[in-house]
Amino acid sequence: MFDTMQHKSSGSKMLEEYIAASPDKAARSVEEMALSEAVFWFSGLRASSIITCLEHMNPKKAAFLLRRLHVKQAARIMQGLNARRAGEIMLNLPPHYKKRLADSLEAGQIKALQEVLNYPQGSAARLMKNDFLSFKTDAKIKDLVARLKTLPANKMPLSVFILDKGGKLCGVIATGQLAFYPQESLAGSVMNVEFVRLSPFDDIAKARDILLKNKLALLPVTDGDNTLLGVVSLWDLRTVNSKAEKKTAFEEPPIAKKNLKPALAAALFVLAVIISFIIFKFS
Repeated sequence: MFDTMQHKSSGSKMLEEYIAASPDKAARSVEEMALSEAVFWFSGLRASSIITCLEHMNPKKAAFLLRRLHVKQAARIMQGLNARRAGEIMLNLPPHYKKRLADSLEAGQIKALQEVLNYPQGSAARLMKNDFLSFKTDAKIKDLVARLKTLPANKMPLSVFILDKGGKLCGVIATGQLAFYPQESLAGSVMNVEFVRLSPFDDIAKARDILLKNKLALLPVTDGDNTLLGVVSLWDLRTVNSKAEKKTAFEEPPIAKKNLKPALAAALFVLAVIISFIIFKFS
């Protein structure tokens, strides 16, 4: 018995370290486990690690795991999740468990989930991702750079988002500009306060037009309170194109892909230059 508990403690600690270092890969590994094995390891994780892992898992598989937890623990996990991901998981829960879970959630969380579940198909909210980097206005530029240097090259963002003390989006800094600011400067003093954003209800066509018109690769999605919900990128639109090409002639036509190719190529080139410059300047 003691050996089993010690083995579980050791294994859970290793899994937590894996989730912290590479959440995407850790999530894929958990998805490939047998259900009983995944539940065994999940039950020994801290709530913060479970939340990080579920954020990167397939919503259907995440729901399958969540419902194996005690409903009160599941409610705490749901409250820590990004509202969009929580909504996606909620959609994949069976009705009886969904009701039990809703009874354990706070009124504000239920309202947020209802809003997410009401987002129409083809909206920015359905397309956005939550793998963005955000910092408070009092963070120093050197801290932003240090965080970026921990990321693999394929995860390097083109922009980072700056939040005020209340957690609301108030500015954006292009990653490539960080190398030109004094490293002791505060993010709030150098951020760009005039930036374009999307509403979660904006459609994909509008997102495409804004990205191309403003020569951007990434757009923040905010709600009415200016809370940063997620981001929509040119790459997301490329993914939509790939899926749209498989539709029949009777379905909605795909977004014009030819307009996105030059912009996406330019964005990837800029990203490569940014990574090289940061490595050269701060290594």
